[in-house]
Amino acid sequence: MYSDWFDQKRQDKMRQIFLNLSKEGIVKSYNKNEIINIESGEYLVIVVEGILSVEIISSMGNEKLLYVLRPGEIYGEMSYFCGGRCVTILKTKQKAKISLVKKDILEKILEKEPEIYIYFIHSITRKFRIVMFQLTSAIFNDSIGRIADTLLRLASCSEKNSDQEISISVSYTHQELANNVGCSRITITRCLNRFKSEGIIDIQNKRIIIKDIDKLQSYVDKII
Repeated sequence: MYSDWFDQKRQDKMRQIFLNLSKEGIVKSYNKNEIINIESGEYLVIVVEGILSVEIISSMGNEKLLYVLRPGEIYGEMSYFCGGRCVTILKTKQKAKISLVKKDILEKILEKEPEIYIYFIHSITRKFRIVMFQLTSAIFNDSIGRIADTLLRLASCSEKNSDQEISISVSYTHQELANNVGCSRITITRCLNRFKSEGIIDIQNKRIIIKDIDKLQSYVDKII
């Protein structure tokens, strides 16, 4: 459903380019559930190891999970190119290492290797599409449709496992899925149990495997 927008080969190439670029930065290590504070526009953050989440938190404490970052994915490129204060929160989902590439170093690299710009455009476009699909799903679908759509989108952004199964490679708690979808944790649990009882998904070691993608898609009011 989302394969036309999230091409695996392009994503792998982008991640490899940024992992190579990470060697030019300062590597820092973080424990699970740490918030990473980075000065906007001064550094490009490249994930070297682990998984990070990018979230928005309101003044009343409501949370919205936008997307996660895997090794080779970046944070801070929008502030670097467009300026302005970064309003998102960067947090580790597990132990992680990041590389901080200083602005002046990055500019010298881009001057010598301007072809790297295309991978920045890829990263920004990919994030825009993720947020766009979240927004349209929230408008077009009821809660079960939003959850089905979220599972399909998360699977499309995941790497294939050794069995080539359609699955979500990053483990999410029910609360994290609720923050992503915009519904209650109880609703997430009820819908996942329904999908599991209908043979649409399976859950192994906190990893969601999609067994019947056509039936899962049938719950979604798709973009045409």
